[in-house]
Amino acid sequence: MIDLDWEIDRIDGVTLVSATIETAATTPQRVRLESRLDGPVWPPTDGDRTAAWTDAVWEGVIEPDRRHGIGFASPASPVEPPLAVTDHRRASSDRSPKPAAVLASLTEWKPTPTVVGRER
Repeated sequence: MIDLDWEIDRIDGVTLVSATIETAATTPQRVRLESRLDGPVWPPTDGDRTAAWTDAVWEGVIEPDRRHGIGFASPASPVEPPLAVTDHRRASSDRSPKPAAVLASLTEWKPTPTVVGRER
């Protein structure tokens, strides 16, 4: 389950949306949000990088027992709710061991004498 809390402000013809996402799941969740405003999304920027927004869609991973804040601005008029959760699922884990690590963890095995005994 994904909890989405949001606030809207309208200042000088610009709609400001801020939201907090939280999950009750015990595993990381990949979440997709979409703006419901009828206009472009102006995501915050970090230097030359734009936040996790593509057009009017935000995608990210929410860790268990964590909250994640997002926001954007738009010239569009406010609507309620300004965001909708359009998809969420368990985040795939890239934590599977590498083949070399698996082989290194195996103990050395030698056949017993009864397995390799000579035929008479």
